[in-house]
Amino acid sequence: MRAASAAALVAAAAVALTSCSALGGGPAAAVATASGPVLDPSVASATPTEPVASDTPLPTPTATVTEAPSGAPSASAPTRTAVTPFITTADWDASRKALDVSAIVPGVVESDGVCTVTATSGATTRTATGEGVAASSYTGCEAVSFTGLAAGSWKVAVRYDSAKSAGTSAVGTVQVG
Repeated sequence: MRAASAAALVAAAAVALTSCSALGGGPAAAVATASGPVLDPSVASATPTEPVASDTPLPTPTATVTEAPSGAPSASAPTRTAVTPFITTADWDASRKALDVSAIVPGVVESDGVCTVTATSGATTRTATGEGVAASSYTGCEAVSFTGLAAGSWKVAVRYDSAKSAGTSAVGTVQVG
């Protein structure tokens, strides 16, 4: 009988302490009894008793092999520096009935490039090329002329390409005729 009284006394004490904890009466999170710890659900446990679920699953590494599209440069192909040609002249010469265009490529000094000038009006596009010529602090594009153009507004752009550099100018507009 003594054992049953002792067990009842411990259980009553556990209930009393748990009740005090639930009412904010103290930090008692667990009370040891003969049957194991009694946990107070109102006090956070230092060790979670259940695994914590995450809304975001952890990424799983996977091996992916991608092939370069055919015609794409290989990884060993040299990279060209981006440049921006600057149109220095885009004028209509009424006496010659020609559109004259010249350009420079600032910051690049090389003689192996090609300057391609494109003039467009409506559905009509004309192109002409000139060599890139090294100067002291830039590359100059040989002047090109377009004749036989219809009167109207023409858009002009210059593309520069070399083994080391490539880029396109801003588009300019010229009135022809």
